[in-house]
Amino acid sequence: MDFYLFKNGVVSATGLEKDALHIYVGISVYLLSVILLRPIFKKYSIRAFIAVLMVTAIALLGEYLDNRQTITELGLAGIGSAERMASIHDIINTCMLSYVLYGLTMWTKIFQSVTKPTSMLKQR
Repeated sequence: MDFYLFKNGVVSATGLEKDALHIYVGISVYLLSVILLRPIFKKYSIRAFIAVLMVTAIALLGEYLDNRQTITELGLAGIGSAERMASIHDIINTCMLSYVLYGLTMWTKIFQSVTKPTSMLKQR
């Protein structure tokens, strides 16, 4: 099946705009990667970094698939300025929220616990 038809089918089935779908795909890939990599990498910073790399790879793959016909027929030089700007826009939409979450979790204490958890059972 053609990627363009698949993408338009998802747009029509969900009723969302393409920009919104890019955001949902990016954050979904990030969160699923962080969760699914948990048994493999115990340290959160490593999981989060790999998740950001996966979001970037998915965004680039999606843009390649969007422009595949033009690239195979005319090469990279065949992609015009408008298509290039649309691709950059889509990559930013896909990656931005994941990058922001990564930055907030790595370089701030915004998601860290304020108090230490206490045991609900008294130890004797």
